[in-house]
Amino acid sequence: MNDPDARSDSTRDRWFPISRSEEVIGRHVAQAQLLGQEIVLWRDDTGAVNAWENRCPHRGVRLSIGFNTGTELRCQYHGWRFASGSGQCTYIPAHPTQKPANTIRAAGYGCVERHGFVWACLGPRTDGPELPEWGAPQATTLRSIVVDAPASAVAQSLLQSYRVATNDAPGVAFNASISTAAPDADGTEVTVTFLLQPATAAQTVIHGVLHRRYAAAERVAVLRHHNSRLTALRDAIERAAHADTPSRTA
Repeated sequence: MNDPDARSDSTRDRWFPISRSEEVIGRHVAQAQLLGQEIVLWRDDTGAVNAWENRCPHRGVRLSIGFNTGTELRCQYHGWRFASGSGQCTYIPAHPTQKPANTIRAAGYGCVERHGFVWACLGPRTDGPELPEWGAPQATTLRSIVVDAPASAVAQSLLQSYRVATNDAPGVAFNASISTAAPDADGTEVTVTFLLQPATAAQTVIHGVLHRRYAAAERVAVLRHHNSRLTALRDAIERAAHADTPSRTA
């Protein structure tokens, strides 16, 4: 499940967006990947989101194929249940009358919701993560795009493809943001911030936020416009990466 080459001491302690909040639905289970680590995401009935290592501490089965009861996540394999928040095992079907040991728990990561995204940190949990801030109280999130390329290459391509409008764009390969001015479907310029999720050393997820709220009548056109631009950008990045890869001969 792990990609050691994608993880380092300098990046483990950083916070990254790993999903749009609207994609982590109550009574469902989602999954993500960050720095080579598989993560299971689930929202309990109070609205709190959990980000755990995607591995049951019993037999190592992926918890992402389990069941969200609203208060616990139940492993699909042997039915062990783990409480929201703490990850503490609460029930073992093979020993229904015994209280599970306090040491049996799912491994959790730091997790917060901000700007319409779920953010996670693989390193030691810290209070008040330094996440990017912007002034617009209203925003529209774009569909996230997976790119088979390192975060540094994706950041460079974004800077070249979307006209840079701020002075803080360079050096944004990881958990900082890229803010640019880009035309909407009607040609009106609006600020868009891109947040990069280094899933592995060779795969990146682009999350986008438009600093404007749209009426339903224009929202679909705007989202399609930026989705088309980002899809074309993804294809170009991957073509370039493929061209740079030496061909192998038998």
